Amino acid sequence: MNDSPAPVPRVRKATTGPSEADRTVPGRPVPAFDLYDLSADLLDGCRGLILSMNCDQVFLRARGALLTDWVRSGGRVLVDGHVHLSFLPGLGPWRRLDHRGPRDLRIAPVTPHPVWEGVDFDELLYRTGVPGTPTGAELARVGVAGFYGRGHHASLPDDATVINGIGPYRLPLDISYPLGSGAVLAHAGNDLLSFSDRDRTTRRLGPRLLDWLAGIL
Repeated sequence: MNDSPAPVPRVRKATTGPSEADRTVPGRPVPAFDLYDLSADLLDGCRGLILSMNCDQVFLRARGALLTDWVRSGGRVLVDGHVHLSFLPGLGPWRRLDHRGPRDLRIAPVTPHPVWEGVDFDELLYRTGVPGTPTGAELARVGVAGFYGRGHHASLPDDATVINGIGPYRLPLDISYPLGSGAVLAHAGNDLLSFSDRDRTTRRLGPRLLDWLAGIL
């Protein structure tokens, strides 16, 4: 009988609602835990943390010192969604974009980043429930724009890197910045892992994101 403890997952996902992490990246399950169970013991040995867009920011702010110490000691965290309460140093508030159509919501790379390498940004911009996997002009015709992001980070720390911008002025949508020995990746939209589609170029997004969080990429 093997009584050795189970290995600590390199990447965990915190959520306060339903989680689809286990089916988002085939063969790469991300153990989800209830945000209200967050503790130093739970983070011990964990390399990367995903904070889903539905996480309670009041609670996160109350645990801000714990999270900050963990990141500063080498952890990597993905912050999904609209930040209204800053719970980590450098996190600025989300600001809604005044948009009238897809052009106002278009996503464009600003600084190359390995997580998004090789991804067709139109496949992030447009989402569809139409059967099959339309791409190109057909995807633009039947798809709905704005699920990836409809706003931006209103302020950035001095050492932040804007990875992807939104709209004609490429306002900061995806950013990263160092925090101590660790790093923060902030996406001002729906949960980033949910855009990893098996039959599109976005399939690269999920595995690369998990590799980045685990410190492999």
